[in-house]
Amino acid sequence: MRRKTDKQYVLNRETLDYDVVKQPSTVQRYLKTVLLYTFSSVSIFVLSLFLLTDVFDMKTPKRLLVERDAKEWHSKLDLQQRRLESASAVLADMERRDNSLYRSVFGMERIPEDIRNAGYGGVDRYADIRERDYTGELTSAVMLSDILLKKAYVQSKSFDQVMLVSERAAEMALCAPTIPPVNYAHVRQASGFGTRVDPILKDRYGRHLGVDLAPKSGKQGEPIYVTGNGVVKAVGYDAGGYGRYVLVDHGFGYETRYAHLSKALVVKGQEVKRGQMIAEMGNTGRSTGTHLHYEVIYMNRHVNPVNYYNKDILPEDYAAIIDSSNEKPMS
Repeated sequence: MRRKTDKQYVLNRETLDYDVVKQPSTVQRYLKTVLLYTFSSVSIFVLSLFLLTDVFDMKTPKRLLVERDAKEWHSKLDLQQRRLESASAVLADMERRDNSLYRSVFGMERIPEDIRNAGYGGVDRYADIRERDYTGELTSAVMLSDILLKKAYVQSKSFDQVMLVSERAAEMALCAPTIPPVNYAHVRQASGFGTRVDPILKDRYGRHLGVDLAPKSGKQGEPIYVTGNGVVKAVGYDAGGYGRYVLVDHGFGYETRYAHLSKALVVKGQEVKRGQMIAEMGNTGRSTGTHLHYEVIYMNRHVNPVNYYNKDILPEDYAAIIDSSNEKPMS
């Protein structure tokens, strides 16, 4: 029988003899086996992890933790966004009331929308945030926050202005056109404010910007009194319209016009006091008879003068106002 041997031989082509093949030691074979099993195990683990996470979409504990934190931050960001939107609605209501009520009451100009909504301009201030904000929620919240800060600043300054003007409320009460321009016991209202038949053309309608007050006597010269403290803005003559007229600026957004006068008793730039006689009634300009055409202009818009004075004022009360204005005449 052939003897079993652990040796292996290989033919040497140069010597034509068989050489013994050098065998690895037991330790080397052991290490090789361990390395092979380790590599196989790691490969199998990586492949399994890939299949579970990417193919079957199974989440690792770390991924679950990150997603939980992300969800929590998204909830907080969403809550903050809703709070900012609520604050924006409140601020918008404040702006509306500021323009239509507070500033209007004191005759102040409205704040233009382009000032309230003025942007920041220049380069993109949110570029760094946008690069890291994949959903856009954080960028939106930061932008809205900046807008609210700017609008709140403008509104704060507006309230400061309103407060300063409100401290002059007593002065405003004296400047508002709140008495009739003539003694109502001596006149009748010939024409009211609004649409009417043209008194000259007859067959046409037009918008009447004031009220016409005619003397019951029919005579010229009825005294005309300024209806609030102010400064004479203009004294002029318009042959095709107002005739001889006086325009008074009362401040706080109010102006009054007195037209078709026979005589003006004031000059441009003169300060006048409520109840002070400034003119005499006449029939000048585009007029069909002796009367006063009286206008009230508020914030550059003609308004109904009757809404500003009490036409049922008692003659003695009206006379008291006239007398008080003559006690300390204004220069």
